[in-house]
Amino acid sequence: MIFVITAALWIRGTYGTLTFAMVNESFRNGLQNNRMLFATYVVLPTSVIFVILLIAHIVCKEMNKRRAAYISAFLLGLSVCAAVMILDVGSYLGRQYRLAGRQWYNTDDVVVHALGSIDGVTYTNSKEALEYNYEAGKRLFECDLIMTADKQMVACHDWKLWNRETNQDSSRDEDYIPTLDDFMSHKVMGKYTPLSVDDIMQFLKEHPDMYIITDTKHSKPEEIKEEFYALVDAAARNDCEEMLDRFVVQIYHMYMHDIVDVIYLFPNYIFTLYLEGYKGEEDRMQQYAEYCMLHDIDVITMNARYYQDGLSDICEWYGIHMFVHTVNDDDEIEAYREKGIGVYTDNTRIFF
Repeated sequence: MIFVITAALWIRGTYGTLTFAMVNESFRNGLQNNRMLFATYVVLPTSVIFVILLIAHIVCKEMNKRRAAYISAFLLGLSVCAAVMILDVGSYLGRQYRLAGRQWYNTDDVVVHALGSIDGVTYTNSKEALEYNYEAGKRLFECDLIMTADKQMVACHDWKLWNRETNQDSSRDEDYIPTLDDFMSHKVMGKYTPLSVDDIMQFLKEHPDMYIITDTKHSKPEEIKEEFYALVDAAARNDCEEMLDRFVVQIYHMYMHDIVDVIYLFPNYIFTLYLEGYKGEEDRMQQYAEYCMLHDIDVITMNARYYQDGLSDICEWYGIHMFVHTVNDDDEIEAYREKGIGVYTDNTRIFF
């Protein structure tokens, strides 16, 4: 009994909770690097306590044996419960149970960037691009989402680009932000159909095997709240709150997860590192992987320019999947996929 509690305390002090212990190489390899410490801090004190209890038992040998058995069973159960609490076993088992099910990233290892290209044109975020690439067999779609002047969410990369593309009014400022009606009344690049978040909700409802990865641009807390309240409101407005479970929330900083999590308990997240200024450092990747493991974020994506061998191994060790963006060279895409690394791409034609 004392051994169980002492061992649990030692594991917690040396490795952390069971979730952390299970990603530690020394622990997973049977304490091969810490046997002496284990003997010193667990076996030795336990042995001393055992001897003391044995002496006490001899002194009290006249005690009723059945009562002693009950007390021993109770203390054993109590020690196991204490060990479970000390090591936070519930969190570890819960994560393992969740990961045993099918996840969004098991659907494909290719994310279609900005809803994919159409007629060789990228960044349209249009209905035609979505339909075309869905029909081509793709199921993971990254979509640029921004807010209109009347606080409605639409599929668009940025307003400067939109103003250049629509450019029907030469006097219009390039920072002009349209209302929802104004946005929907203009064809993308003069030919493609724009999408509101309501349209995306309906498309998800009609196509239950696909996911939308959000690219919401902003990282200031108030802007984050505004965007995700708009997304949740759109789901309620269209009577399809369950569609929110097929949005994969792309976060840009650690604090963003906590902000979004208060608004809605999205089951799917991805941590993209470009706004963190990440450039391939192994120690920082370990920090990101640890954070993701503890917050049930299963995927990290990074700029392919800074990828180096070993980074995906760090993620894999923590049970995190890696994607890189944005890769459009056919051979480079295949090289990443062979390594078990997913890709964001505009170049969906190579998969048709």
